[in-house]
Amino acid sequence: MKKTGVFLGFQPGSNLSTEGIGRLLAFILKENDEKKTNIILFCPKWLTNSVQILLKDNKIPEDRFEIVSTSNIPLGVKVKNYLIERRIKKARFDQKNQLIKKLKKTTLESLRKLAIDFFSANSLLIVLFKILGYMSLFVCLLPFLLMAGAGYFFVKFINLLVRILIKQLPYNSILNKIKPLLTNGRGAIYQVVLDNELNRVVDLINKRTDIDVCFIPSMIWSQIRRLNCRKILAAPDIVFYDFPTQFPGVGRVHERIRESIAVADHLICYSEHVKKHHLIDKCGVDPNKITVIKHANIDMNEHLKISKSIQKFFTIKQNAKQIVNEYIYSNFSSSHVLYNVDFEDLDFVIYSSQYRSHKNVFNLIKAIKIINNDMHGNIKLILTGDYRREEAIKEYVHSNNLENDIFVMHNISSELLAALNKLAKCSVNPTLFEGGFPFTFSESYSVGTPSVMSNIPVVSSEIDDPNLKDLMLFDPYNPYSIAEKIVWAIDNAQTLFDAQDKLYQKFSQRDWKKVVSEYNEVFNKAAR
Repeated sequence: MKKTGVFLGFQPGSNLSTEGIGRLLAFILKENDEKKTNIILFCPKWLTNSVQILLKDNKIPEDRFEIVSTSNIPLGVKVKNYLIERRIKKARFDQKNQLIKKLKKTTLESLRKLAIDFFSANSLLIVLFKILGYMSLFVCLLPFLLMAGAGYFFVKFINLLVRILIKQLPYNSILNKIKPLLTNGRGAIYQVVLDNELNRVVDLINKRTDIDVCFIPSMIWSQIRRLNCRKILAAPDIVFYDFPTQFPGVGRVHERIRESIAVADHLICYSEHVKKHHLIDKCGVDPNKITVIKHANIDMNEHLKISKSIQKFFTIKQNAKQIVNEYIYSNFSSSHVLYNVDFEDLDFVIYSSQYRSHKNVFNLIKAIKIINNDMHGNIKLILTGDYRREEAIKEYVHSNNLENDIFVMHNISSELLAALNKLAKCSVNPTLFEGGFPFTFSESYSVGTPSVMSNIPVVSSEIDDPNLKDLMLFDPYNPYSIAEKIVWAIDNAQTLFDAQDKLYQKFSQRDWKKVVSEYNEVFNKAAR
């Protein structure tokens, strides 16, 4: 029996469970006929664990699909992983230094309090008892203090010695000059290592006689030009066509995308907007080679289900709170503002997305600042995309004292995402562009939470009711528009939820079985 291959070339460290492409792939795999294991997943060795986690996270039995990978992880990838681990350890070491500084501060404060207590005594007998007590304590702690002091000064001495030696080395200035060249060269070499491994994945597919069609869920893997079988390419979007100034230095990425499009036998995208404006107008693709397959609703309820035997004693909302609390207790210290918070009573909104510049996180953060500082509100924001890699946003959050209003929970499971959506007052999506109607709407609505979203073409084109557009859409370029819509949505959550019912039911007319049947139709036509 002929089978369909799936080519996966995501980079080392990718978490498919949090990637939109990965989650879409999971929905397709889950609804594939379990009696016909006609899909084979091909990937580099470094990705196998992520694929297995994706299947487990979406409750897909791993034995339903054959996973074929390269035999080993390349040395270059192992070296980079080692360097990443070193950076993580250094960051942990820096945290330890912060703890040491905090301990020193606490010790000095304790000594100050002891001095005040000592000199506040008004009886000679009490003074004598205190002197004896302090001396006994000092004698007990003396060995530990001496060892700690010796260790501290030894480390300081070694660090000073190393810095002096480095400064005296004659080639130090030369190293500083060639360091940028070495960094660029290292990046180029690493990319070649990845490319070579993806070519090995291509070889694995070409060796199979039972693969006549291969589905490629991303356009950046131009190695697919060497595939002997028919190539079905997913084309979610080419976002920098719409926002070129936000994506500098994408020349090589663009070349790879165009190479993949050129060799694809057929393309699948998720909206008419991408088909016309990106693929036909910009890339010159024949319209007959493009099929638009829209998404179905995502039902997050399955991640919160509890057995009927305990439903009388333990509600779905309580289950959601327990899931969130377990995450908080495992990942945050007891001094964190969210520790021991009752999430059911917390006014928070959630934006579920990877961090990308066009996802418009900065304007959403500005909107939270407007709500809490200018409008005197008290709204918390939970992000699943880590904005902290952007120094400008980090500095904005810090300078506006928003650290206790905005929280990052990235690389989270579908179960935790469902729980957060269940407890949130509202889901918000300020994106400037999406290839299809955003998943965030059905993710939140399926567990009883309304949404507000950007007024962008791919969203507004799906909403027929002009009144609903006014209720749920905002101008993503205007933080005040985002802020006002969030406040209104929280104050009128039930009204908004009821108004969005028809939109949710409209999308419910398509389920993932229907979506998968449309994918299979494309695969079958290509195989003929």
